[in-house]
Amino acid sequence: MAQAASKTCEICVSGPGHNYCEQCDQLFCDGCKISHLRTKMTKDHTFLSGPNINPEVKQYCKEHDENFIYYCMECSTPICKICVIKKHKSHDFAEIKESTEGIKAEVKMVIDMKMRNLQSNIADIDQGSNQYKTDVNGVIHAIREVGRKLKEMIDETVEGLIITVKKKDTKNVQTLESVGNELKTALDKAKEQQKFYQDTQGIKDTTKLLQKLKQIKSQIDQIEEIQVPVMPSVKYARKKAAESEIEKLFGELIFGENVKIEANLKPRKNVRVTTTAKQYRYRCDGCRTEIISEKEPNSM
Repeated sequence: MAQAASKTCEICVSGPGHNYCEQCDQLFCDGCKISHLRTKMTKDHTFLSGPNINPEVKQYCKEHDENFIYYCMECSTPICKICVIKKHKSHDFAEIKESTEGIKAEVKMVIDMKMRNLQSNIADIDQGSNQYKTDVNGVIHAIREVGRKLKEMIDETVEGLIITVKKKDTKNVQTLESVGNELKTALDKAKEQQKFYQDTQGIKDTTKLLQKLKQIKSQIDQIEEIQVPVMPSVKYARKKAAESEIEKLFGELIFGENVKIEANLKPRKNVRVTTTAKQYRYRCDGCRTEIISEKEPNSM
């Protein structure tokens, strides 16, 4: 193992160990490094160089007290040179650095894919939230529009009823005024004959008196007796409107959930299975049973 504190070459034990071989886990001076790289078996080794290098202590096999130099592909574990012979002889393995680079690339790919999926889901959430807000504003606008039209209909009905009452009132008042005027005319004629009758009190001549009384009676008989008509009346029979009946005048509110299910993928732990196909969940107000359907609310 490298003695990082001494900082001396572990090969010649004389020069400064400014070069650290990652494969051999040893410090080399510049001369020993050149020789090391000229050797056929170690020509591909890689070095960390510099006066202040502080190589990390590598993990080692506790069973054999050896550094891990290989990675077993079948067991997915680092192994030492003794493990290769004793336990992993028939397995596929590679140098630990090479495997690490492969795993590093795989981890990066998994991270990138996970981030893309999460970003895509966030985009879906944002898009869905914006669409939901648009739907909410649209529903509120539609409700207000229905309410406005119902108010207009109510106002028109109120005005229509008032106009009907006024028209009938005008006709009835005209009828009553006409009858009243005829009665007043008849009364004036009766008063006139009453005055003539009173004037007869001073007539002494019986023949003349008789003639005058006959004239008065004839005039009185000619006065038409006008019957008082049935007096008009008007009432308003108010209807009590229940709140439920008012609600029936409006459309129905339908709340659903967009459930996304990913096709051809088995559910995995900590993975939310989704798809782009929209489904809608409905709940029966009576039995509270939930139903999932791909049909939109207005098509059911």
